[in-house]
Amino acid sequence: MSKTTTTPANKEDALKGKNLTVQAAYESILKEVKGALPQYPTDYHRTFIEVDYSTLGMSCRHGFFSPLIHLQLEEVDGQLLIRFSRNVVIKQQIGYYFDGLLTRIVYRNTAEAATSVFIEDAVSMEAFNMDDFRQANGLILKGFKGGSKVTV
Repeated sequence: MSKTTTTPANKEDALKGKNLTVQAAYESILKEVKGALPQYPTDYHRTFIEVDYSTLGMSCRHGFFSPLIHLQLEEVDGQLLIRFSRNVVIKQQIGYYFDGLLTRIVYRNTAEAATSVFIEDAVSMEAFNMDDFRQANGLILKGFKGGSKVTV
């Protein structure tokens, strides 16, 4: 029985295909999260900041920050990754259904059954840090053109 080896061109093609799938999943997640935010009870919960970091030369390409969830599309060693974190202390303000809604959106769009390419290993849940929201807001306040603050 002979072993099959993957050539560098095949690896590059596979990585490109995976990155396209991760990018599409991230865009779907953003669309669904934005669509869900109007259901939340206050302007504070419905406010988000989006930052396009691609012009800054950072590994993070895009960030979405709200008091409920943070989403980031990052590139590490040529591979796109979706990092997200949710605010676990806000559950008492919004209830169990709304607490888990945005997390379910992330997992639904990155599940093996939802994509043609396996990307579950390109999703990472991180610790929620409200300072990320504050830093993104600081960029907006300083006039950074690649970001916006929106309340829906």
